[in-house]
Amino acid sequence: MSQITMGHGAGHAAHGAAGHGHGGSATDRANVTMPDGWGKGLGGVLLLVGAACLAGTAAYPFLDSSDYAAKHALAAYLVGFTVALGLILGTLGIVMMWHLVKAGWSVTLLRQAENVASMVPLAIVLVAPIVAFAPKLYKWMNPELVKTDEVLAHKVGYLNPTFFYVRLAVYFVLWAVLSARLVGLSRRQDETGDKWLSNKMSFTSAWGILLFALSVAFAGFDLLMSLDFHWFSTMWGVYFFAGNMISSLAIIVLCMSICRSAGRLRGVVTEDHYHDMGKLMLGFTVFWAYIGFSQYFLIWYANIPEETAWFLVRYGDGWKTLGIVMMFGHFVGPFLILLFRKVKRTPALLSLVASWIILMHCVDMFWVIRPMADPAFAMKLSWVDLTGLIGPVAVLMGLVVLKMGRGNLIPVNDPRLPEALRHRNYV
Repeated sequence: MSQITMGHGAGHAAHGAAGHGHGGSATDRANVTMPDGWGKGLGGVLLLVGAACLAGTAAYPFLDSSDYAAKHALAAYLVGFTVALGLILGTLGIVMMWHLVKAGWSVTLLRQAENVASMVPLAIVLVAPIVAFAPKLYKWMNPELVKTDEVLAHKVGYLNPTFFYVRLAVYFVLWAVLSARLVGLSRRQDETGDKWLSNKMSFTSAWGILLFALSVAFAGFDLLMSLDFHWFSTMWGVYFFAGNMISSLAIIVLCMSICRSAGRLRGVVTEDHYHDMGKLMLGFTVFWAYIGFSQYFLIWYANIPEETAWFLVRYGDGWKTLGIVMMFGHFVGPFLILLFRKVKRTPALLSLVASWIILMHCVDMFWVIRPMADPAFAMKLSWVDLTGLIGPVAVLMGLVVLKMGRGNLIPVNDPRLPEALRHRNYV
């Protein structure tokens, strides 16, 4: 672990801001790093669980003799992969937004967002099965279908295997470059104390967030919407983004709580920071619901068969019940609970809400992907649905936990650190 060196007068200001009755200081190395060896047990268990779930998902087609077994396993894996990818992309987007607007209050939370955002290489590994077995998931990859399906014939310029793989490569390369650049600059600032590196991170975020927004939207089209190539929605990219953002805010809250449960970040991450994260979670909960309702309302009002078919599939075989569960579980419940100031300022309560939000995001991706993979799937859970979901997410969180135990828990030489330590929330 690198030695903490607070540069340019930040150390004195940080100590003064954090040292008034909070029980910790940003200059106290023991407060901003985990104990030696911390996380190896938890991280190892998560990695073992993830590996076992991935192996079980891969073995499912050999254990089930049904015609849909292979496609079912791939659809289940796609749910887990999409959730894991969404957490990585959402935190990368949050890092760029905070750098772009120079959000001083967020500096003490930034490193935990960076830890998740740095997992783009893992996402590249996890997408390999989707790429390898894409023809089993995406019916439009069948060359014979192009000859008989008029809709696909009109979309073949975009929906063709070569262009699909090229687009995926471009997305992941872009995300890897942005992640490596921002996380690398932040770690270098820890070591050198160079305050001008903050400007470089802001500049990277300025051009990066535009390309990032486009790439995430088109990744949502390619990985999810194209499962049913007859269906289309101009709001799908925003819906995909909204779900990723709310779940990523939740995972940052959980990472903060893990640090605090280990006795770290006392006086550095305070109730005021939780309060602001709670407000952001509340805002994006409303945003997700607004986008989801707007998409449904526009499709219902236009009543175009190619669009309404997507919702008609989700009106039968138990999917409608799951949709109602999401309305209350993903929006009404979190919205009403997060209205209370006490919930937002109580780390334990906010962490419970964050855990619930992530669970509901998993349900959302299940509701989206399973019927689109094959409408013949009834809304009945199989063990492969659980292993497919848990595998990628457990591996991601295992690696994040290990990373938390190996470095500083905050950007110790960020020039805006004193502002973050003085942060108070009166609204």
